[in-house]
Parts: sequence; C-alpha cells; structure tokens
Amino acid sequence: MLRKLPSNTDWFIPYLKEFKTFEEIPLQEIFKYSTEELIQKYQTSKNLVPLLLAERFLWENIEDNFFSYKLLNLVLKEREVSGYLFYFPNKNFGKKNKKVFSEYSFIKFDKTYYFYPSEWGNGFKILINLWRRGIKFFSVEINFDKEPSEEFIKNHLKLAQILDFSHLSQKALESLKTYLPTLEINKLSKITDKFLKTKEGFLVLSSKSEIKKDLEKIGAKILERLEGGNIVLLVKNLDLNKIKTLYKKNSENTKVGILPWKIWKEFKNKSSTPLIFLIGAFEHARRANHISTKVFDGFTYHIIGDLFFEWKDLGKALKYYLLAKNHTEQPIELALSESAIYYTFGDFDKAETILRKQLCGCKKEDPLIHYNLALIYLKKEKNEDAKYHFYKAHLLDPENNIFREALIKCLWDLGEYEELGEFLNLLKNPSVKEKIYMGKYYFYKKEYKKAFQYLKDILTLKERDGETLLFLAWLYLYFNKDKEVSHILLKEAQEILSTEKLEKIKREFGLEI
Repeated sequence: MLRKLPSNTDWFIPYLKEFKTFEEIPLQEIFKYSTEELIQKYQTSKNLVPLLLAERFLWENIEDNFFSYKLLNLVLKEREVSGYLFYFPNKNFGKKNKKVFSEYSFIKFDKTYYFYPSEWGNGFKILINLWRRGIKFFSVEINFDKEPSEEFIKNHLKLAQILDFSHLSQKALESLKTYLPTLEINKLSKITDKFLKTKEGFLVLSSKSEIKKDLEKIGAKILERLEGGNIVLLVKNLDLNKIKTLYKKNSENTKVGILPWKIWKEFKNKSSTPLIFLIGAFEHARRANHISTKVFDGFTYHIIGDLFFEWKDLGKALKYYLLAKNHTEQPIELALSESAIYYTFGDFDKAETILRKQLCGCKKEDPLIHYNLALIYLKKEKNEDAKYHFYKAHLLDPENNIFREALIKCLWDLGEYEELGEFLNLLKNPSVKEKIYMGKYYFYKKEYKKAFQYLKDILTLKERDGETLLFLAWLYLYFNKDKEVSHILLKEAQEILSTEKLEKIKREFGLEI
C-alpha cells in the first residue's frame, strides 16, 4: 500500500471476523499487496471484493495516527481490554501537539478523549512525554469489558480531576481506598462543593470513626460526612486547639488531617483540589512522630508530592515538590526527589543543577546527592565526574553496599582495572556482587583459578550479567574442560548481550569461544 499505516493496525485485523462478509477472507493478506498485485493474484477469486471491503472499512476508521472507537468496539465484543484513558481539556490540542500524536497511535473517541491499550506497550513513555512537555491532561488506567458510554468515560476521568491527578493508576486507586471512605464521584463532589462555599468550614479526615461525637463535644457542627474505613467530615465552629488537645494522648491510635477553608484559600493553586490537600494533611499526621492531628501547612506540599511520586504520577509530584520549595523541612530529600523526576524525563542538566545546589559548603554533604550526581554524569558520559561522585558517596557512607558496588561497577566499566584491584583488596567482608567483580579482576589478570573461585558465585543470583556468564563459559571450556556447562552458560550470555557487545568483550579479553 502507498499510504503508511499507523502502528498497531494489525491488532484490530483478527476482529474483522465479526462481520460475516469478512469471515472467509485470508486476514493476513489485508494491506499486503498493491492494487496491481491484487489484480494479478485475485483475477478469478471471489475473495477480492471482501478483501477490498475489509481494507476500505479499516481506512474509513483510520485518520492520521488515530483509530476510530468503532474498531475498539469490535475487540470488546470478543474480550476485555485494559489501558490508558486520556482526556485533553485544551481546545485544538491535537493541532498544537502533533508531535505527541505522531509518535504513537491512539484510539479516538472524540477530539478530547483517547484510549491507548496497555498491550501496545510504551504507556508510561507516553505519560513521560506529556509530563516533560508540560501538556495538561488527565489519564486513568481502566479496564473496558464492553463498549463504553460517554458517561462511563467521564465518570472515571472525573475522579482523577477531583483528586488533582494527571494520571490515576490502579495502584493509586487502591491506595486511595485506604484514605477516603468512598470513591463515589457524587459524594466526593458534593462535600467538596459545599466546603468551597463554606468560608468558616473545615474538612476533617480521621482514622477514628467516633470522631463525630468528639467534635460535637467541643462545639463543632457537622455539615456533611462520608463514612467507611476512615471518615471525612465537613464541619464548622471547630476549635483547632481543642481537637489537638483531645487527641494528644492518643497519637498512635488516632490520626486526623484537617483543612480549614482559610488555609485552603491561602495555599490553593491552579488545579489543586481540597481533597488532595486533606489527604496530604492526614498522611502528614501519619508520618509525623508524636502527633495525632495535623492541619495543612506549606510542608504538606512535600508530603503530597511524595504521595504522587509513590503513585507514579510524576507530573503532579513535580508540581507539589516545586510548591514545597519555600516550605519544606527536608530540602535534601526534596532535591533528591525533584531531580529524580527530571532524570526520568531525560533532563539531566536540570537534575544536575538541582543536586549541585545542595553541595554548598554551608551544608552537610549527603552521600545520596553524590550518588545521584554520579548516575547523572554517567548518562552525560562525564565518566571522571561520575567516578569522583561515586567515591564521595562511598567515603561519606563506607558501609553502604549500594554506593560501594556502584563505585566498583563504575571502575570496571571505565577499564580502571588496577585501581579496581586496589579497591577490592581493601574490602573486608565483600558481598556476592563484589566477589563477582573480584573474579572479573582476576580474569583480567589471567589468574583463572582465583577468577573461577569468585565468578561461580553468580550462579546463586537470579539476576546475572552477560559478561560474567561469558567469562564463566570460557573458564568451563578451557579451565574446567566441561563443554556442556560452557555451552549452557554461553547460550545464556548470548541471550543477555547484544552481538556487538559480545564481540567487543571477546576482542578485549582475547576470548575464543
């Protein structure tokens, strides 16, 4: 065919059998031939017309890189489909962001609603692409078991909007159930709307279901409530000092998050919602030692950022980390989290800048700052800088296996074999991974007996690197004289290493195998 088909077109083709007209045609031949080839191949065949109709049907339901929802409905008649449901609220989004849609194919419901099946892969890459570009969107992980109605689509996306998610995963959804007593849209919308109109109001989220009686005892008036595992209340006439005193002695068993309307007005920002502030205050109370009650404050931004980070909504995590900068009590942790997001986005310069600000002489150096900087420099191919910061991380925390093993790997990968040997000889209680690098070092030194002694430990690990397996395969062939084991290890190494990498290692170490 002359026209280029979007990726994943083949995914729909088997389901054309839903139409009786297409039952007998060889589906594998759809879009396989040019017009001239079709004329030659199907001169006397009855299948030509159905084949052409099948191709026409597909073309009528494909526009640029979009598939019509009608094609999805064919699949849903046969089975369930899980994936990412997207809503892009800005008008003319498609025209302004053609590059986003040109890289991936989507199923289109209308100009603002799209679907991307998980089976197509790259779902999280799409999210990263959108976050990195600063594009406004809402997304939920969803499972379609039948043709979705417009109401069904909007309701699922509404939950993400009410709670200020850009991407609401199934993991996040399960986590939210441990905070909120219900996820019913109407109930959450009702209590949110009423809070926004009640200037003297307070939203309260408590792990203690009997809190309603306690609040009434101290003069609070209950306006709305949502009950379940935890309880959400909208109240007024609440004396914050009294409620803090009330639960002060019971901090381990009761946790309470509070969002006063006045605090909401002070800290609210574009797209934020009261319920995510309330969840943040509740989580703040859970994380803080020796307190049971927490009123939202600026530091709570940091807590919300952490929650979104755990929920894999990196766009919103970054938003709240940026809001927390002038309020956080944990600047190093904030810098590490913020830089990790930019690292994931591929913005290594930004990630580096954030971390380097934590290295001024007025602050105590944190080994994680150096470790993460080293990872960034590896990505930027600044190998000497990476080595320096791996050393710094190790020197600041010598007992940390992660830092030590990262330094060892760095030295090996950079070919600093003699320096690596000196470092390894200083280790008193090497880990299994460190012993393997000892084996690699001795292999480099051609001390094969010692090399084998250490390298064979890789067979105890679930995750194995191809280079070590290749060395072992060579040792079993020439040192242990066991061709069968050598063949097994070589095959495993070939499955892990690319052909180019495999040949490079062979050349570097003079291996014939």
